[in-house]
Order: sequence, then C-alpha cells, then structure tokens
Amino acid sequence: MSDQNPLPPLEWDSQGVQIQGFSAGLYQIEWLLVTVVILYLVIMGLPDEGGLGVLAATFAYFGFSLLASRLRFFGERQRWLLAIHTWAMIGFITWFLYNTDGVTGPLASLYLLAVVTSALTLGVVVTMLEVAAIAACQLLLLHLLGTDLLTIANLAPVGTSIFALLIVGYLTASLVHAIHVSNRTLLQMASRDPLTGLYNRRAFDELIKPIHQMSKRSQRPYSVIAMDMDGLKRINDTEGHSAGDQAIRDLAQRLMECKRSSDVLARYGGDEFVMLLPETDAVGSKKMMQRLINAVKDDKLSISVGLAAYPEHGNAFEELLDQADSAMYFSKASGGNRVSVKAVS
Repeated sequence: MSDQNPLPPLEWDSQGVQIQGFSAGLYQIEWLLVTVVILYLVIMGLPDEGGLGVLAATFAYFGFSLLASRLRFFGERQRWLLAIHTWAMIGFITWFLYNTDGVTGPLASLYLLAVVTSALTLGVVVTMLEVAAIAACQLLLLHLLGTDLLTIANLAPVGTSIFALLIVGYLTASLVHAIHVSNRTLLQMASRDPLTGLYNRRAFDELIKPIHQMSKRSQRPYSVIAMDMDGLKRINDTEGHSAGDQAIRDLAQRLMECKRSSDVLARYGGDEFVMLLPETDAVGSKKMMQRLINAVKDDKLSISVGLAAYPEHGNAFEELLDQADSAMYFSKASGGNRVSVKAVS
C-alpha cells in the first residue's frame, strides 16, 4: 500500500477518528483561548485585585496544554483525557471571568470554545452535561459578584447565553454524528460485496497482509482457500439470474456459518470465494473444507475447492493464492464438488 495514496480503513471507527483526528485541533483551540486572554490583558491591563493570579493561571493552563501535546495523551484513544481538557477549559474560563468582568463581560462567550470542542469529540450527552456545568458556573459567578439571582433582569442574559450554548452544542454534535454515519455507510459500500454482504476483493487483500506478516514472524502456518460454485451458469440459463443470485447468497450464508471467527472470508468476484484460515496447515484446512462440501450438499449446492498452505507451498501470499486457484480449477476439471491441494514442488 502506497504511503502517498493510502486506502481508507475497512471499518469506520468513529471514536478513533474523533480523538486522533481532533487532538491537534484541540491544542490549537486551547492556545487560541490563551492568546485571546493574553491579548485582553494587554489591552485592558491586569485586574487591580488578583491580577497576578490571573496571569499565573493563564500560563499554568498554557503549560498544561503544551505538556499534553508533547506527551501525545491521545495516542491510546482515551476519551476521558479529552474530557479533562474540556473541563479544564471551563474551569480556566470561569476563573478568568471571576477576576475580570464576570458573565456580563465580552469574554463570557469564551465558553463557546469548550462547548464546540466537546460537541466535536465527545457527543451530545457529554456536551449537554458540560453546558449544565457552564450554567452552574455562571450562576456561581453572579452569586460571588453579589448579583441578585432572583431578578429577571439579571437571569435573562445568563438564560439566553445558556440557551445559545445548548443549541450550538446539540446541533454541532448531531452534525458530527451524521457525518460519522455517512462515512460508515460509504466505507461499508467500499469494503463489502453488495450481493452477499461479505468482504470484497479489496478488503480481503488488505486484511490478509497483517496475518501474513504475523505468520512470517512467528513461523506459524495459514491456509489460502479458493472456492468456485459449480453449475451457476446452468442455474442462470434455466432459472434466471435472480435464481443464480439467490444461489450465491445461499452459499455465502453457508460459508459464514461454517467458518471460524478468526477466518477471513470474501467474495472475490462472480461465483468465486476466497478464505484465509490462520493457524491452519494443509491437512487441517482440507478436513475443514471437506466438512464444508458435505454441509453445502444439504442446500443442493456444489463447490470446487483448492487450497495452498504457508509455508509448505510458498512464502508469498500472491503465490499461495495462485496455487490455490490452480488447485480449485483442477477440482472443477475433475468433476467438481471436491477439494484439491497444491502439491509440494
């Protein structure tokens, strides 16, 4: 696989994409917050009371973000670490507002940064909890600053601000969720065969690479199976292509029922299927394929099977697949409904 033109993943991992893809953006948002605060302090000056505390908290928060970016906290996809960043952001903003203009100042909208960060990465539920925490912080600020909380005139600005944060947070989180659903659907279409739901050729070729490399390192065997349905042309000619499609689906279902959870199964094209059996040599895979042939007989299906095993029949996967394919054609030429093994050269 080329580094310049990498293929997308076979399965959409929304959690991994959210955390890994947004970690760099998170630090940029945090540093933007620090920049805005410092710019405000430069223009307006330090508060008469607690000015040094505000400055110390600003540099401490920046140091926390800088340290996290250098230590790569999100390499293991730990969502709780990302949540800590958003809660720390809320705490820093609250402390800053307490020592400056409070919730009525122009920088009260900085809470929006925390809400958007949470909505982009942590989902609707966590975002709504953070909005509730922000509401509590704003009410606490009003109380600490001696504001009468029982008057509509004082509560209305806070209520309007919280309502706006709720809308922004909910809509952003919902949009991100919709994007992930769309991407998951697109990847499903790119990696799955539409008729059978099995992996397609591209997905199979990608999935076997780590298995082959692991087998090479551990010197453990694996088997490559090539299967072709017998008599599909006759079904298409006599009963129609819809009957042929149903026969392919029936065979795919039977293969899914017979394979192990560790086996990789794919429709390689037309009526041809391929399977990779980890930790299985030629003798074991032949026994398994013979049981499969006996099982599909119950559905009045017939398949020709060929197999080759690593390292017995070769060291490269492409070589093994070619040999399994040749053995499969030998099975078909011999009357079908049987298993053939590539002979050792």
